[in-house]
Amino acid sequence: MASDNTSSPGNRAQLPTDSRQARQIARRRLIADYVNSRQSARIDEISKRFGISLMTVHRDIDTLVEDGLVSKSRGVITSRTSAAGLPEPADTAATDDGDYQAIAAAAADLIQPGQTVFLAGSPILRHAARHLASKVPLTIVTNSLDLMNDFRELPDISLIGLGGTFKSWSGCFHGLQTIREINDIDADAAIVSADAIFEEKTFYETEEDLAVRNAMQEKAKRIILVASHGMFDKKAFYGGNDLRDYDAVVVNSAVPPLLVDRMLSRKIHVRLA
Repeated sequence: MASDNTSSPGNRAQLPTDSRQARQIARRRLIADYVNSRQSARIDEISKRFGISLMTVHRDIDTLVEDGLVSKSRGVITSRTSAAGLPEPADTAATDDGDYQAIAAAAADLIQPGQTVFLAGSPILRHAARHLASKVPLTIVTNSLDLMNDFRELPDISLIGLGGTFKSWSGCFHGLQTIREINDIDADAAIVSADAIFEEKTFYETEEDLAVRNAMQEKAKRIILVASHGMFDKKAFYGGNDLRDYDAVVVNSAVPPLLVDRMLSRKIHVRLA
């Protein structure tokens, strides 16, 4: 983390002085830019940098977290586009559309007509509808608003949209209501993803995402993990499952062969898309 004598008044960020609301908006924008430029920053560092109290920093950061611009954990604020946290939204830096299509198609091959399938919100699974359409009839259960829209007009698909608290940063429903609704359903399979995979374990950026995936996995007979090569060798804040816990781990061909061989040697059920 860069050191720039942030406690010096001359180094403090300059804020507008016209109105309280304008100052708040401008300050939060500057804080987001500051964190993004450094990938991460501590609460006390931000307080010194902007000449504001720790309480004010926490309020500003909570707003930025709710807007999906940064993440907060144990006094450290992390850019949502930082490699230290999770991949960029839609993982565009690491994987192209063709990779997602291949992964989604390989995952769909593991589904049989007549099954009930949990789909957790994931950029990869935005490509699932066209491949699962050949497996009808199906019951699709998802917390993702995008996936609900993808499946709602497909013939012979019974769609169950999970409710709860909608989070704009994920485009999904989360919370206790979501978990309760999942617990009322017995599924044949759950297709889930992760934000990062490190040392053969999944990781998630938020507790909300982890809770939904855990609930789906508990209520499904088979668990299928979909993962792009850009997810490997990265960590996020909340640890999930060992890769051995999944009935199938579907990865794209860009995953290094040595990594695939290592996973296979450790009894991980890898399926190459």
